[in-house]
Amino acid sequence: MSKHSDRRERREEYHSMLDAELAQERGFIDRVVAAIDRKGVDIAPDGREIRADYWRYIASRQKTDGQAARAALHLVQRAVNSLRVRRA
Repeated sequence: MSKHSDRRERREEYHSMLDAELAQERGFIDRVVAAIDRKGVDIAPDGREIRADYWRYIASRQKTDGQAARAALHLVQRAVNSLRVRRA
């Protein structure tokens, strides 16, 4: 399998995992916050690190499943709005 098709397949598996987690709102929000804490890195279903790109996920789901895209956008916004700046 070529490098690009391997990446595409891995990304699609990651997006499928995110689809499954949308039903668990709190878990999805925690995943977004954890990815922000790790400077944009999330954990893929295979256990390896993957760059968290929620905007690409939302864009890919807008074409096929608009409801999932709107739910993901809403939960990402809730996650970002829940963050507070730590003062030293």
